[in-house]
Amino acid sequence: MNLDYVLITHCSPTLAGLKQASLLCLPRLGNGCTYDKIIEKYNHKYNPKGLYFRILYACPQRTLLYVYRPARVRTYVQQRDISSFLQQFGYQDCQDISALLDRLAARFAEGGCFPHESGIFLGYPLEDVCGFIANKGNHAKLCGEWKVYGDAHAAARTFHRYTCCRQDYLDRFAVGTTLDSLIVA
Repeated sequence: MNLDYVLITHCSPTLAGLKQASLLCLPRLGNGCTYDKIIEKYNHKYNPKGLYFRILYACPQRTLLYVYRPARVRTYVQQRDISSFLQQFGYQDCQDISALLDRLAARFAEGGCFPHESGIFLGYPLEDVCGFIANKGNHAKLCGEWKVYGDAHAAARTFHRYTCCRQDYLDRFAVGTTLDSLIVA
């Protein structure tokens, strides 16, 4: 598997700085290998550009990799309404991104499924995260990068920007542009 290609395919808006984070579901590697060394290498290489990688959950079938820009995540979760929402799920210190991600990882481990608040860590609007919870994933106004319960027009514009970014990055990668040069600092 070419992880650079997977990142470009699924995380281009985050690589470009348009989105605070992305979450990848990676297949387990064979022969008992893990992604730990690869992620360590990516962090060493790309942290100076403000891009971080963290495994949130691993089981025999998959690894969930969180690709994020800590400064953007911190700014988002420190908003009063977002911070209050997260406290309902046991998140305490919205200053410490590492502690927040430790809690998110624990929430994934509790049930092996996606905790509802994970959308916040991906930058989804609070109205949409709350709408998803209240409607149990049904009755969305729009489905795209996430299920939209609030401003469908704004979400559609965001979805379009992400799609254009993804296509541009895939086109550039196909003609030899490296992942390193595609990551916006």
